[in-house]
Amino acid sequence: MIKAAIITKPGGIRARITLLNRGFTSSAIRLDAEVEKNEDGERKAVYFVPRSERSKRAVFNLEDNIGEQRLHRFDRACPTRELNFTPDTWQKHKSPYRKIRHVLNTLRSSPFQRLLYPDLAMVSAVSVGLSCYNEFVATPETQLTMGMGSFAGITTAIGMLAGFRLNASYGRYEECRIFWGETNNTIRDMAQETMMYFRDPDQRSRMLKILKAYPVVLNFHLNAKGGHHDIRRQDADFDEQVHVEFMAELADIYSDGSHMEDYERMCKVKKAGGNTPIEVLTQMRETIAGGLYAGVDPILVRAMDYQCERLCGVFGASERVLRTALPTGFTRHTSRLMFLWTNLLPFALYPAMGPIWTLPYAVVGAYAMLGIEDIGVQLEEPFDILPLRQYSDGMFDAIGQVERNYADYKPASMVSDGSQWATQKPGA
Repeated sequence: MIKAAIITKPGGIRARITLLNRGFTSSAIRLDAEVEKNEDGERKAVYFVPRSERSKRAVFNLEDNIGEQRLHRFDRACPTRELNFTPDTWQKHKSPYRKIRHVLNTLRSSPFQRLLYPDLAMVSAVSVGLSCYNEFVATPETQLTMGMGSFAGITTAIGMLAGFRLNASYGRYEECRIFWGETNNTIRDMAQETMMYFRDPDQRSRMLKILKAYPVVLNFHLNAKGGHHDIRRQDADFDEQVHVEFMAELADIYSDGSHMEDYERMCKVKKAGGNTPIEVLTQMRETIAGGLYAGVDPILVRAMDYQCERLCGVFGASERVLRTALPTGFTRHTSRLMFLWTNLLPFALYPAMGPIWTLPYAVVGAYAMLGIEDIGVQLEEPFDILPLRQYSDGMFDAIGQVERNYADYKPASMVSDGSQWATQKPGA
């Protein structure tokens, strides 16, 4: 059960939300999206920055990596996550000095740090052990080596396999970016159609808020952290913290205190582990169907319902990518071959490189091949890499712009001639 009360204070309206479900209680959620601790010391939203505070606080936690800004990585296992490209970003991306910059930040790059242990550490151990054995234990006849010619054929096959896997993963990444682009386009269309067809102010307001909420709930549905990547999964209260952030983001949308029943329904479904995008789509269609009672032409109602079908189709396709990885047998087979190849590489390099250079050449070769495979593995889960929260903010801003700037237009000729069109409302 959710209880909501609107509290007016100097400086704005505050909503007190109490969620009682399976022993969970979250109270005093301010609509500026900061959840205060109560006397029981409950969690508060610490990652979401409310829009009223964004002029003073950074929305995203960024880190500078030799001139390149990316989302902060709190752990070496985190992949590289970047925000939307801007003209300045593109300029750096195409800079003639990019190769120097990329080489200098190799040690700070996410592929290198992920591969450092255990992969590269194991290759280094094999290289050192092989060099010590061949130099101090074995005789020239009993040295452990492999012919470079026979190893070259295996290297070609492994390289093709890694490249194929990377291409397959990138296909998933590109597909998911297209999904969010389609969601963005549909949300914009529906915001404009809402202003065009709905004449009831309350109906307009409800629909626009639901449209703003949809990308937020979709984000939290497709990404376990809702794009707040600094939340740590190993925390005992991980689920509670994520839910508090979810409620804070929605509370920022419902900051005027109206239509709180929609907010409550979304929070209840989320807390119960339900499908929140389906809940929001249901609320959309409830609002659209209500247009029939408000005199909206059924043809226009059907046109808006078609937009819901577009959202539902893209949502279903996103779930397909989320719940279906590349064939796991293929991934496991690739991992096994990569493991064997990298740890046999020192045996093929030793005859030509000797005891001194076998180690560095083996590490560099293993990093080059394993890096391709590792990037493919990270791209396989696109919703953990794409800047979904930035996409959601972009849709929020687009809806707000439509709401602020839309104005009914009546051609001057129709107004002046006194015809029925001069007084007829759009959609009537």
